[in-house]
Amino acid sequence: MYYKETNMNRRTFLARSTGAMALPMLLNGLPVKAFDGPVLHRLLNGGEETDHVLVLVQLIGGNDGLNTVLPLDQYDAYTRLRSNIAIPESAALKLTDTTALHPVMTGLRDLFQEKKVALVQGVGYPNPNLSHFRSTDIWMSGSDADKVVANGWLGRYLGGSYPDYPAGYPNASTPDPLAIQISAVVSLALTGLNQQSMGIALQDPQTFYQLVSGTEAPGSDLPSEPYARTNVEYVRQVQSQSMAYSTVIKAAADKAQNKVEYPSQNQLASQLQIVARMIAGGLKTRVYVVTLGGFDTHAAQVVDGATTTGTHATLLTTVSDAMTAFQRDIEALGVQDRVVSMTFSEFGRRVASNLSLGTDHGTAAPMFVVGAPVQDGIVGVNPDLGDLDNDNLKMQIDFRQVYASVLEQWFGADPAAVRSILFHDFATVPIIRRMPTSVDDVSSSAFGINAIAPNPVRGTANIRYLVNEAMDMHLAVYDNLGFHVATLVKGYVAPGSYTVPFHAEGLPSGSYLVRMGYGDRYRTWPLVVVK
Repeated sequence: MYYKETNMNRRTFLARSTGAMALPMLLNGLPVKAFDGPVLHRLLNGGEETDHVLVLVQLIGGNDGLNTVLPLDQYDAYTRLRSNIAIPESAALKLTDTTALHPVMTGLRDLFQEKKVALVQGVGYPNPNLSHFRSTDIWMSGSDADKVVANGWLGRYLGGSYPDYPAGYPNASTPDPLAIQISAVVSLALTGLNQQSMGIALQDPQTFYQLVSGTEAPGSDLPSEPYARTNVEYVRQVQSQSMAYSTVIKAAADKAQNKVEYPSQNQLASQLQIVARMIAGGLKTRVYVVTLGGFDTHAAQVVDGATTTGTHATLLTTVSDAMTAFQRDIEALGVQDRVVSMTFSEFGRRVASNLSLGTDHGTAAPMFVVGAPVQDGIVGVNPDLGDLDNDNLKMQIDFRQVYASVLEQWFGADPAAVRSILFHDFATVPIIRRMPTSVDDVSSSAFGINAIAPNPVRGTANIRYLVNEAMDMHLAVYDNLGFHVATLVKGYVAPGSYTVPFHAEGLPSGSYLVRMGYGDRYRTWPLVVVK
């Protein structure tokens, strides 16, 4: 099992960085060791040739999605539920007639209008956990809420491409790091099947180069507190012994210079500025991870009487300005077709505000996917503020659907491999243009399922779907063994948007699939029934 620890020691560090404490993992019910070698590589193969880059932007603390993306179609309910922190409708930045952004997010609004943003609504997972640490682990590992997995979704993907890593790396064919996180340590998301880190931690190219080359003055920027100082010294000792990427990193940093001025005093912009140089400098690294903390806004989220200002406004300004500068920079550097950025946070906030001008831990929240290759628009619908689950927003889209979409649509991973990486079969959502989402999404432009809410469902779920051309359509529900459960629609359907109820009373708890299609063309969407 993977544990959060406050005490870093050599055994703990080596377990995370070198695979010294490899733990067993089951894949389709069999130990991974049973598949070791070429069979495992073929099964989890993400080793397709690609120069595509994913930049993960982690918003630490749980971002308040309702003040980030405003439901204009439910504005009265919105202001009633959070009257002391609500954003004035007149100040909101409209994306559509029903949806708007926080007024400080002008950069992301502009990118949305330029068709470079996909906004994914209501992202979460069944049986949500409201602990920062546990929910972060769930998002990083890509696991079910009741499963503890000691490796990450990207670590498993990269491990399928490079099954022997880190042994024999770097080499002539793979001279660059597989993944880079701009921080002191590498996160669980980049941990491989054998507990090895599939990436490296990098604070900035110059400091890293000085560190591994031994030219940095010892202890020049170490913390003063003895315990913290000891841990940082140990991390750097292991880095200096094990990292062999200093030359290529420094060469990439020297080769490309930023062409856009980034906002000053912006922690996220400083990280993305480095990432842009690495990408434009020729580094073939597939994944970069950057972070911004401070989103745990229990109090003083806004300024009393001036709700468009305050802590949350400052954080959203930081995110919007940094991601916009990064997008403008990679466009100026000519690498915009290779790069997609994606935000995520461990959970959203509660619908109702508290008496401290803040919000407490919640559930589903929006994600932003940004880049020139993005299938722009809004995936899903505004959350229904009149249909809550224990005063929390109901999930529309499982975060692993977004992960599956990125792996298939952006990295070109085989759907069977994605199923193994994410432990289940998750329906994709349209995130990347120009590439098919999966085998069953061939005709996704003709029809599609917009949302299932609530999901998980205890009683009745409303299935919202879209038909763009007349067809003899079939909409049905199947259990996880493929047995037919119910037919919801069968016959001629004219173009338009529809909602059909599905009554789950009497069904056993578990995973189901909603299947929509005509002829041999279809799409599927997961549905979870709980008691």
